[in-house]
Amino acid sequence: MLDIDKINETMQKSRFIKMVARYQHLISNLHVIDISKCETFQRTYNCFFQLRRNENYRRQHFEFMEANKFNKQISFKIILNHLSNIQNTVEASFASKMLSIINPDMPVLDSKVLQKLSLKKPSPISPKKIDETIQLYDKICDWYKAFKNTNQYTQWIKLFNQHFPNSGISDVKKIDFVLWQLD
Repeated sequence: MLDIDKINETMQKSRFIKMVARYQHLISNLHVIDISKCETFQRTYNCFFQLRRNENYRRQHFEFMEANKFNKQISFKIILNHLSNIQNTVEASFASKMLSIINPDMPVLDSKVLQKLSLKKPSPISPKKIDETIQLYDKICDWYKAFKNTNQYTQWIKLFNQHFPNSGISDVKKIDFVLWQLD
């Protein structure tokens, strides 16, 4: 899939190192502050996940996350439905990103991941877009489960751990980092 030397090179770049530090800030503060009120957390989250939405959307996003941050059983479907109702758009990427912060063992669905996995978003005009998006997320989860049993998975995790020992970052998120950062 991806060359291990290129991954090693990418992990040494300042952009990658900064992204890891931002993520560590998010996961270390999630359960100790009220994220619906903490502007520092929100700015870091917005920068990390590129949450470029209006103030009303962001406020509702963080209020919902604050209310559910201890619920590791919350589903992609519940988050997707909630966020999609705020602006009447299917917010697949932001739903998966919120889920991945609440439960770091869940992957992200975004354009970079879809591209790397050769998957496509449902048609924007599909009447079943929400259901199709949930099915797409399930495919990503299935890919992660299958990938976990490969030598490449072991190499990526080992390399990440060499660059960032004791990072506190889940293996799923380590794979997300590789998929996000490689061009």
